[in-house]
Amino acid sequence: MLYRYPIAAACLAGAAWLSLKRRRRQRLARINSLMIKSIEQKENEITFHWKGKEETYNVYREGELIYSGSDSSATDTGLIAGKTYLYTVEALDANKRVMDRIKVQTATATKDKSAVNILQDLIVTTVVTESLISMEWEPIDGVEEYTVYRNGERLAKVREGRFVDYSVRADQAYTYSIHAARPLLLSEKGMSEEKFAAAGIIGFFKKGATEKEAAFERFRLTKQIGSLRSVLEPETPPSAETEWTIRYMTFLEDKWLKNPNFFSPLRYFKGDGRGFDADSVSYRTKADILINYDEEIPTIRLVKDVGQTKAYGWLRRFKKEDTASEEGIKLEKENVTKEKLFLQLAHSVGNPLVTSPAIDYKVKILLCKSGFFDISGIHDQSPHHEVYMKNSSQASWQPLHQAESKGLEWLSETMADQFWRLSNFK
Repeated sequence: MLYRYPIAAACLAGAAWLSLKRRRRQRLARINSLMIKSIEQKENEITFHWKGKEETYNVYREGELIYSGSDSSATDTGLIAGKTYLYTVEALDANKRVMDRIKVQTATATKDKSAVNILQDLIVTTVVTESLISMEWEPIDGVEEYTVYRNGERLAKVREGRFVDYSVRADQAYTYSIHAARPLLLSEKGMSEEKFAAAGIIGFFKKGATEKEAAFERFRLTKQIGSLRSVLEPETPPSAETEWTIRYMTFLEDKWLKNPNFFSPLRYFKGDGRGFDADSVSYRTKADILINYDEEIPTIRLVKDVGQTKAYGWLRRFKKEDTASEEGIKLEKENVTKEKLFLQLAHSVGNPLVTSPAIDYKVKILLCKSGFFDISGIHDQSPHHEVYMKNSSQASWQPLHQAESKGLEWLSETMADQFWRLSNFK
């Protein structure tokens, strides 16, 4: 169940830190490139501070020239708070010829940060050059270190919200994922020692889990970057795709699952017996968001389904079955125009056979006609969660998010949630 923020144990040594907890403050993005010293983001403007002296620079925002000159900085004004922008920056020689070109993806600041998912409004700045990829993200309060993965392989651990990859190839696409955790004591919401105590007990007795795991929130921030050669093109052609599908499924990996309630006569539940598979017909729940940009205003449709729940006794003899209601799966259209749309998918579906916590998740979706997307979510750490996307030209699904279950006990409101966010740079 979402919005769970129990207090961590005294051994986490975080109470004193919490009393001094500061607001996330605006900070300069310190970019490692030949041109930019730093980038400053405010609610309605973004400022580039140059490294070179008396150099001439051109700055394009999404193909439109917004600055050309040799000042020590350049400011783009009149922007929208909390929006991501794409810039092309060129360094010119004395004859106005382009010596170097980089691409920058960053965002303006948001006045009111999301109280549900801290990753949702986090400013992430990504710089692509011919020889490096630089990422910087606002710090998450309470996180002491971040683990950086590239294409699934662990690259480094960093203490600051910043990483530069110098070993890149111009003809290759990359996916970077930053993983982090923090004590529940430092969550944005209210907390209770009683809830933490319950989480610790569950974590202690749960095979494969630990009390520490039960007391930590998990974060995953992912950026999909196209090949450097294609990203660095002067202007990115608009996407010709008009039809998109986003699929979110929850499922039980095991064939059989033991009921956490020892005293229930329904001792076992039938699982889905599978791994991650976007085309599987076996799942607990499925939600497909169908989007079509063919019309002046995009058409959006939600197709949802809930799998059947089957329960068995001590000897795994069939007892009963039922199907939960689909009413707990809802899609809200927050803002839809001919160029982009903002959606929220909310999910709360319980077990129809026994009294137990529901499977909860929430997803915020930004999808532009150009092909840019920014998707953030929060969910229970049970059961397995998988999210995919596909457009009309793709034969197979593109994985957006996959999370393994920690056990049915993690549906309890005392347990920590998983936070995730993914966006692209193309």
